[in-house]
Amino acid sequence: MAIVFTKQRKNQRILIIVSVFIIIITLIVLWQAFLKKEAPYIPPEVFLPTAKEIKINFEALEGIKGFQSFSEIKPLKETTPTDGEGVKEVKIGRENPFLPY
Repeated sequence: MAIVFTKQRKNQRILIIVSVFIIIITLIVLWQAFLKKEAPYIPPEVFLPTAKEIKINFEALEGIKGFQSFSEIKPLKETTPTDGEGVKEVKIGRENPFLPY
């Protein structure tokens, strides 16, 4: 019987060593994937943009002064044609479209 207990202890030691090894590997992978933050690579031309000078051509804006504004356009009325009497104003739709019928 002593041989059986020795073999069982040997199997348990191997199982513990393998389990510890797997846990260590898992922790290393998680640390590399989630906790370790690397600075992203930024190319030099993106990191150091060149300043551009803004030039406004005010002479082109002088031509706007001669424009005339349009007269106000009134909204169209809701109308429907009738038979021979001309155009009669008819209200289309309901006052509150969300009320049930």
